[in-house]
Amino acid sequence: MRTLLLLLGSCLLLFGQVLAQDKTIHGKVTDDKGNPIPNVSVVVKGASHGTSTGADGTFTLPVPATARTLVVSSIGFGKTEMAIGSKTEFTFTLTSSADKDLQDVVVVGYGTTKKSDLTSSIVKVGGDKVANIPFTSVDQSLQGKAAGMQSSGFSGQPGANQQVRIRGIGSYSASTQPLYVVDGIQINSGDLQNVTILSTSNVLASINPDDIESISILKDAAATSIYGARGGNGVILINTKKGRAGKTQINATGEAGSNKFGKLPSAAVPLNTKDWLALFQESYINAGRTAAQAATAAAAYGDGTVNTDWLHLVTRTGQQQQYNISAQGGEGKTTFFVSGGYFKQQASSIGDDLTRWSSLLKVDHQAGQKLNLSISIQPSYTTQHGTLSNGSFFGNPVMNIWFLRPTQNPFNSDGSLNIGTNNAGFSSVYNPLYIVKNNIHSNGQFSGIGNAQARYNILDNLKFTSKMGVQYQTYNDYEYDNALHGDGKASNGRGFSDYAQYFLYDWTNQMDYHFNLTKDKEFTADAKVGYESILSKAYFIQANSQNFPHVPLDLSTIAATPTAANTAGADYSFASVFSNLTLNYKDKYILSGNFRRDGSSRFSNSNKYGNYPSVGFSWNISKEDFMQDVKPLSSLKLRLSYGSTGNAEIGNYSYIQQLGYGASLNYNSQPGGGFNVLGNSQLTWEKDNQADVGIDASFFNNRINIVTDYYDKESSNLLFSVPLSQTTGFTTFTQNIGKMSNKGVEFTINATPVATRDFSWDISFNFTYNKNSIKTLPAGQTQIINGQFFVKPGYDLNTWYMRQWAGVDPTTGNPLWFTDSSKKATTTNYNAAARVNTGKSANPKEYGGLSNTFTYKGISISGDLYYNYGNYVWDQWAFYLMDEVSPTYGKYGLTKQRWQKAGDKTNVPKLVYNSANFSTSTSTRFLYKGSYLRLRNITVGYSVPPTIAKRMHLNSLRVYLRGTNLWTKTYDKNITIDPEQGGSSSFNGSSNGTTSTTGTSNLNVLYNKAFTAGISIGF
Repeated sequence: MRTLLLLLGSCLLLFGQVLAQDKTIHGKVTDDKGNPIPNVSVVVKGASHGTSTGADGTFTLPVPATARTLVVSSIGFGKTEMAIGSKTEFTFTLTSSADKDLQDVVVVGYGTTKKSDLTSSIVKVGGDKVANIPFTSVDQSLQGKAAGMQSSGFSGQPGANQQVRIRGIGSYSASTQPLYVVDGIQINSGDLQNVTILSTSNVLASINPDDIESISILKDAAATSIYGARGGNGVILINTKKGRAGKTQINATGEAGSNKFGKLPSAAVPLNTKDWLALFQESYINAGRTAAQAATAAAAYGDGTVNTDWLHLVTRTGQQQQYNISAQGGEGKTTFFVSGGYFKQQASSIGDDLTRWSSLLKVDHQAGQKLNLSISIQPSYTTQHGTLSNGSFFGNPVMNIWFLRPTQNPFNSDGSLNIGTNNAGFSSVYNPLYIVKNNIHSNGQFSGIGNAQARYNILDNLKFTSKMGVQYQTYNDYEYDNALHGDGKASNGRGFSDYAQYFLYDWTNQMDYHFNLTKDKEFTADAKVGYESILSKAYFIQANSQNFPHVPLDLSTIAATPTAANTAGADYSFASVFSNLTLNYKDKYILSGNFRRDGSSRFSNSNKYGNYPSVGFSWNISKEDFMQDVKPLSSLKLRLSYGSTGNAEIGNYSYIQQLGYGASLNYNSQPGGGFNVLGNSQLTWEKDNQADVGIDASFFNNRINIVTDYYDKESSNLLFSVPLSQTTGFTTFTQNIGKMSNKGVEFTINATPVATRDFSWDISFNFTYNKNSIKTLPAGQTQIINGQFFVKPGYDLNTWYMRQWAGVDPTTGNPLWFTDSSKKATTTNYNAAARVNTGKSANPKEYGGLSNTFTYKGISISGDLYYNYGNYVWDQWAFYLMDEVSPTYGKYGLTKQRWQKAGDKTNVPKLVYNSANFSTSTSTRFLYKGSYLRLRNITVGYSVPPTIAKRMHLNSLRVYLRGTNLWTKTYDKNITIDPEQGGSSSFNGSSNGTTSTTGTSNLNVLYNKAFTAGISIGF
């Protein structure tokens, strides 16, 4: 019996071992297109052993009988799990996580989140919306793409800086530009030139838009407060492309075409010779001279045989082209993306162009189950040529379109360029053809943006990330003004050399922790905490010289007289801690909070640190049980947020009492110094408190998507200059004492009204209304007159303040002004008319964009319209171009509408030579409606069907035609300037720059109208 039991036990044990022995499983892993994926990790869940797929995507793995689940994962793809059961053969299809991210994930500060989990106001713009468009920088391409963001340009010069404002103007004297973050690096942005050799440059012009994967525009405090003292003007996150695992894919695009100048307003078309001479003689006779005297005086400026079209001579058909090639792929643990690009744009005005060579390399490597390493390098080199720009330079070709007379001949009888200085020559305004040919204004800019990152998964739900980012910029600027003609003549030729170098590092270390608050995982929390250190250092060298030999040599080394040589530097730093906590209950109720504490070298020890908290809440109403029967509704979300941010862009050393040294302070050939900045150790951060209420709704299976927001943003501690007694040696003292508010409504609708197998129609519209208002001024000041602006509590910051034009007396032809704001009485005496608050602002009341895309099989037509409404722009140069006080200059065509006889009803007074009636002095006469509608972009394309492309051994093939800035509608018949250029700020715009000349025309390079054709190939 005992023997029998032992035998039975042995049999059972042997049978159990047989049942429990390992089995071998086989399988294959492919992507969603059926392509095999090599080096995919295949492991048993809960076990430490596994294998990887081979080059053909297959794998073989012994597993214990106790194994229940296989886990398959690969970098660049989503993770998937499958029950083992009794099967031994498996097939897995992995979907690219990059594709999923592009659709469902939004990049936020220091991380990403699902769209459904957002508690803040963020607009995501896909990289396809800004790629291969003939604009030099991405901020130009963003115009009209997002509610709440206004992007406008004051110059058509390639590489020009762009004015970008998010939810209005938040400062009186500090920068109003948003913070730009590129791949997690808070970069120096804007125009970083040390001296103004070119009228404008733009750091973002060094980034190839074709390398951009997505852009996130952060607007409310819940989104921006995690950037603390630098988030007050909004934040724009630019994320470049990264590689995807799988077979290497190569994409190449090419586009070429031409640029022409945008159409001038009809009122601004210059007079021809016949009209110029006729009006000159008329003004002479109106001044009391005889017709014979008028004819004699006019003859000194031309006999009528020369009729020069300066508009035609200083504009051209410029070349426009760009070529990009990229490759991406990777196997298993390593993915890569590499690209190269070439971009060249010649402006429609002579002498202005930009050429950019760019590249991007990104590598991501899964070094182990816990460690991920990545590196990104984005170097580029840009060369920019330009002319002297804006109205302060007589060598500005655009200025000379109007200031030069049609009676002036640019050429001598032998065909050489005319640089004579007699009445018919170029005594005060120079021949632009000679200037462009013989002067140099160039900028060479190297830009390098890169980062290295290590991410370590301490636990499955706890990870540590360390990222070191670097931005390196150099500028080599040179200006040479020839000795024979133009601005350099008085110096017998002059040269300006300038070198600027910027180095910035941004080092971030953060922990991310995900945990479940309940066992059913329906209540979760995500927390992050981090430390960030930023240091920016700038170094400048400048050397000037004059007295050049009259030979075609332009380098400063050959000049006889050095006039200046100096070096300078500037730096700033930030040290910050930041944190975020997000609670999610059933994906219905999401509560998030940010906190950041910033310290900066820009403030004294007593005010060095600032705290910036925020809270956001969202309620996914459509997930409630009582909403399940609302059939048309796809989703409905309510968002609420409140928080604070700051504005530290006040200049690097504003708080310090500064002692200056140099030539102007030296004494008796010995070094000397003196106080040149009073400073204020109590200066502190400008602060913004913002509340936001938003609703996101989708209908009919997401065919219609609506986003609307109401915001109330109050800016406090604004910097104002307070008057001081001149006995102190200074006239003003800067303090944090002002308040301002911006309130507004944003609305966006994206819809697909038609979607059939062969035809679809997509439409997008966004609208922004913003009201700006000053709340508080320095004690004792009820108003401030800032040039032509009226600053007073209750009024818009940029309210025009000037005498009010009342028109022309139809009986006498004399100019009239209203005596005061009541507009009940008029006067012909300019000085008897009071300067008043006009109630008109340089800021628009509304702006937005409309986009349509129609697709029929492989044919697509898309168009983008941008509109701007409710602002007023001022033409300051009409003082010279609409009068006879400066009779030798050219004139606007509008001058032909002048008063000629009693009873004439016109807005142009009687022309009187050397008149003293002040008709063109500052008043609302040249204050025009700045509202406009512009066809920003239209594209017609054809995509070859995939089956045909495959026969050509291609993945994709598309050809297209594109036009930009093709049509503009204005709403003031007398406007003499482009409303976009007149409505923007010509300003430094760097990370610590300030704005100026808002709403004013400054005779900058005309905007470009481009026509291009392109091809895109994937293989």
